[in-house]
Amino acid sequence: MKEVQGKRASRWFAKGAALTLAMSLVLSACSGSGTKDKGGAATEKAGDGPVTITMMYDDNPSYPFNASWPVLQEFQKQANVKLEIQPTPDADYQNKLNIVLSSGTAPDLISSVGHPVYMKFAQTGVLLPISDYMDKLPNLKEKLEKYNISEELDNWTLKDGKLYGLPFMFESAMYNTAPVIRVDLLKKYNLEAPTTMDELYTVLKKLKEADPNSYPMANLNGALGLLNLSGAAWGVGPVYNGFLFNSESNQFEYAYTSENYKQYLSFFSRLMEDGLADPEIFTSSTDQWKQKMATGQSVFTYTWISELGQINADGKKNVTPDFELAPLPPIAGPGGVKGPSAQRINFAYAIPESAAKKPNFDKLLEYVNWMYSDEAINIGTWGIDGETFMEKDGQRDFTDAVKESGSIQKALWNVGASNNNFTTVFTYDWFSKVLNNPLVESLTDEANQKNWFPAVAKVPKLTPEDKEEETMRNTTVHDYFMRMQEQFVYGKSSIDKDWDNYVQEINEKGVTRLLEIYNNTLK
Repeated sequence: MKEVQGKRASRWFAKGAALTLAMSLVLSACSGSGTKDKGGAATEKAGDGPVTITMMYDDNPSYPFNASWPVLQEFQKQANVKLEIQPTPDADYQNKLNIVLSSGTAPDLISSVGHPVYMKFAQTGVLLPISDYMDKLPNLKEKLEKYNISEELDNWTLKDGKLYGLPFMFESAMYNTAPVIRVDLLKKYNLEAPTTMDELYTVLKKLKEADPNSYPMANLNGALGLLNLSGAAWGVGPVYNGFLFNSESNQFEYAYTSENYKQYLSFFSRLMEDGLADPEIFTSSTDQWKQKMATGQSVFTYTWISELGQINADGKKNVTPDFELAPLPPIAGPGGVKGPSAQRINFAYAIPESAAKKPNFDKLLEYVNWMYSDEAINIGTWGIDGETFMEKDGQRDFTDAVKESGSIQKALWNVGASNNNFTTVFTYDWFSKVLNNPLVESLTDEANQKNWFPAVAKVPKLTPEDKEEETMRNTTVHDYFMRMQEQFVYGKSSIDKDWDNYVQEINEKGVTRLLEIYNNTLK
């Protein structure tokens, strides 16, 4: 489900890679201990010692696990738990999940479970059916209803109607990824900001003429990243493994053999042929991309709005004091004026089914319920009262020390906040403060008013047998799709001459059979 989910926020911030920001760690000092939250989870019961909960932890090298984080200490104190953390390197985390869940010796709680791993093990009874215990999780139930997130939640619900994971959620969609362009150059050359793909081509061509040594468009997230961020405008996203659900025909369709996708390839192939796109458009690292943007070698890209502050600062210092990259509304294509996916559940926490047999099971559920309390969410996002945030008249804001630190996100990481292994919800007000750009809020308001956010990709509800066949066939299809996408864009294969052969071959490699499997789930 690579295209559906995008990147986890830990990578979006730390590595600059695919969709939204801040998914991160927990805790902050909330007032009062020995209290009881509205969901009924006792945070500290007289006479009760802390219960030990073992936990598999996705350890990101940008903010490696630190048992001394103040926020982590506060979290354990308020929840009256002792978290026995098992850090596992992020680079191999999903593969390690497969091993751990297959072993029968999984810890009590597992963070950052991606959708493919989730579906694999939920199908086989390894994961606890969370929906069977909703009476013990009133905080979770309240948040699911409050956030109106049923469309996204349906993709994590199996054919048996049950939910096997604890969703990590965004309270609401935000327009925090966008096409961005050097508006100082638009003013300098008397150009209008592009609103359509044809206008974008014209603007890039004018900017190339002004600086023949430049490659006006750059990209930092590879081929799939570019599709994730721009695909909805082309009518080829959001997708599940390349498949779209057509609500009018009530059928799944394969996006990457459509006429819209052919136009997408033709557009970027034309940019490449005319020298308007970076030759490393699919391969640039984050650092390489930043260097190209901050030095003026490239002037247009799709990215997170949160990245612009530092790049603009570098550009003003190294290129011109007028340097200004600014976000644009979605650029219209065959799919209309659409931004990136508004997916609000990117992964889940999971409890192994075996945990139900352990003596601390009720305490584990009590802790999980507390994780969805307002208290836990506030601790996990804002951090330490008086150190990372202040509250006045019911409104929170980060302290001056955090706001002037150069990176709000890193300042929070330093105390253990904003880490996706502990917190369960990123709220709108917190998210907008972390992004620290008023344009995010104004563009989000406009996105909601003008319906820029596309529907989330629908995930077919497969049987274990279908899931096994899907895995086998999708690997072959995906590898061929990626190879041919590169060949078409770089001109190694002709879109005019080789398109029909591509469609026939990818259908034979598995698309036809996958369509049959997916559409059978709708009967």
